Amino acid sequence: MIKHALKDDLVHISIDKKDFSHRIPVEKIGKAIQWSIGEKKTESIVVKNISKWMLRLFTQQITEDRYIKQFQGIVQEYAPKNNIDWKATLLAVTIQNEYNSRIAVQKNSANKMTEEEIIAILEEKYNLD
Repeated sequence: MIKHALKDDLVHISIDKKDFSHRIPVEKIGKAIQWSIGEKKTESIVVKNISKWMLRLFTQQITEDRYIKQFQGIVQEYAPKNNIDWKATLLAVTIQNEYNSRIAVQKNSANKMTEEEIIAILEEKYNLD
């Protein structure tokens, strides 16, 4: 379970028994951004109006659905008037995690795929334009 508390205009969040502890400015917790998945020098997948903090926190080590849903509730609590597209945010987290996994596999693979091939696979899999 994610624990959270507001202190000095910062939302302190942590997960017991996990290396997961963050402080997020309360005025920024509901910020929506445009996220690009892929290297900057190549064509990337772009997802709009997603939670900046959801992607920063849940595309590294902690990716369990229960924590993602709890964090969504925390954002709603502190920023109820946000314009985050939660469906797009969850899709972006899923795609970013798969992208990270595919890139990690490529480092030790004999049959390396290009960045463009990985992006094309993800676009097809998730029916993106």
